[in-house]
Amino acid sequence: MKLTKIASLALASATVLGTLALVAPVATNAATQEGNATANNGIALPQTDQTTAGISFGEPNPNGNTGYLRLQKVPEILDFGNHETFNTSYPTFTADGKNSYNDTNNRYPNYKSGDTNMTAILNTQDQKLQDVNGKAWVTVVDKQDSRTDATAPNTNSNGTWQLSVKADGPLQKVNELGEAAGSTTDALLSFANTAYGRTTAVYDLTAESQDDGYTPAAATETDVSAITKDFNVNVNTNSTAVQVAAAADGEGTGANVFGWDKSDIKLTLPSTFTAENAIYETTLTWTLATGIN
Repeated sequence: MKLTKIASLALASATVLGTLALVAPVATNAATQEGNATANNGIALPQTDQTTAGISFGEPNPNGNTGYLRLQKVPEILDFGNHETFNTSYPTFTADGKNSYNDTNNRYPNYKSGDTNMTAILNTQDQKLQDVNGKAWVTVVDKQDSRTDATAPNTNSNGTWQLSVKADGPLQKVNELGEAAGSTTDALLSFANTAYGRTTAVYDLTAESQDDGYTPAAATETDVSAITKDFNVNVNTNSTAVQVAAAADGEGTGANVFGWDKSDIKLTLPSTFTAENAIYETTLTWTLATGIN
């Protein structure tokens, strides 16, 4: 009896399928009218969206300073690398992450144990800046000649400024959050063979909207004359500012770039230093000032 019921169900199913196969399909086409938000129950077609594709080189981020005269760029990081140990016979390290004259002591070119050295260099096609191309750099932008409110003691003449740098304290052992975590040490930071370049194509260099359209008003242009070729910064609690450059009245129109090869920026540790398995950091403060009150 059960076998009969199963056979009957199978036959009935076959009959139904056979009947459906004889019904002609109804042709349909999808259609939503463009320009009709109601028909689309939302935003009218056509609809668009955008994707940003980007790549960068070097260190393009500006620091946010504005003004006719501004400190536009300083190195975000000077990276002296990660090393096996400290040997008092080789106390000097360079900003390309190397221990001078002691290559076997170099573990990583990055002081946080990464494979890429973080001391950025300038990449530019401006022929007036070729002496600083490929170097760690500082930029001072001088557009005082574009000042429209030259009320005394302010003028619309370029120049009359000084660039200096100091350490904000000794090298400090830090934890993974960059917080102070113990010992400190004094050190000496040296910059050698300061290179210089100046361009009035400021926007091409900075890519900052505040520089777009700038052209010098002065009939003649003069480079900055007082540039410190070699200087040392004491990395300690009593560090004092060291002059990097000074522009006299009428000098420095446009973007003034000061640069150093990574190998010419050196950190020398004292013979009394005892290395721990740790990161040591300090900060430098670069100052652009005029001394005019």
